[in-house]
Amino acid sequence: METRPPIDAAESINLWYKCTGCQEVVFRGELERNLYICSYCNALFPLLAGKRLEYLFDEASATNIRLTDAAGLTAEGTISGYPTCLFIADIDVIPIEIDTSLLLSSIEDALEKRIPLITIAACQPEGYKETLAETTYLTMQMERLVDASLPHITVLTENEIHPLATHLPLGELVIVEGAATPRKPTPPNLQPALHAPEEQLLTQTPTKEIEEPDISVDCYIRREALPEMLGRFLKFFSI
Repeated sequence: METRPPIDAAESINLWYKCTGCQEVVFRGELERNLYICSYCNALFPLLAGKRLEYLFDEASATNIRLTDAAGLTAEGTISGYPTCLFIADIDVIPIEIDTSLLLSSIEDALEKRIPLITIAACQPEGYKETLAETTYLTMQMERLVDASLPHITVLTENEIHPLATHLPLGELVIVEGAATPRKPTPPNLQPALHAPEEQLLTQTPTKEIEEPDISVDCYIRREALPEMLGRFLKFFSI
C-alpha cells in the first residue's frame, strides 16, 4: 500500500514527510536514496513520472523524452540493456487528463523500432465516473503490437484499492508494484446460543481469511526489484 506525503504550499521544499503507514517521520533525502520507500515499515510513497524514469531506465539511456504538465511522459531507453518504449501516466491523473497523444506516440515508436512497450499507470477506483473516452481507440492501436508480435507490459501502481482497476488498455503481462493488498477481514458470524434466549448471541470463530488472487494480475513485484524483473521479462521476450 502506498503512503502519501503531505500536500501544502511548501511541499517542494519540505524536508520531512510523515508516513501514513507507520506514522514515523522520514527525512526526504533518505526517501530519495531508498526509492521513496519508508525505511520503517516499507510503505511506498508515490513516485512522480520523472523519478520513475530515473530508477527504471539504465543510467543515461533515456532518449526521445516527451512530457506534458502533470500528466505523464513517454521516453525510449534500456532496462538491463534491453531497449524499450516507456509511457508513464503521472500519479493522481484521472483518465480524462491523460494525454493520449503521448501513449499513441509510444505505440508508434515501438512499432517503428520493433521494441517492447511498457505502460505505467496508477490504479483507478472501479466505476470511476470520468472514464477515458479514447479507450476503445487505444485498444485498437495496441492490437497492432500484438499483430507485430511486440510485447506490451503494464505496470500498475497505487494498489491500495480493491478490486484493482484501470481505464488504460492492459498489456499481455500485467504487473503490480508492491505486495498484494489483503482483503478486509470477514466479520464475525453471530448465531443464537444453544439452550439460551434468542437475544443471547455467541460469536463463532471466523474462518481463516483466504486471499484470492486478482485474476487480472500476473505478478506482484517490489518496487526495488522492478527494474531487474522487467529486464528479465524483456530478455525472455527477446529470445
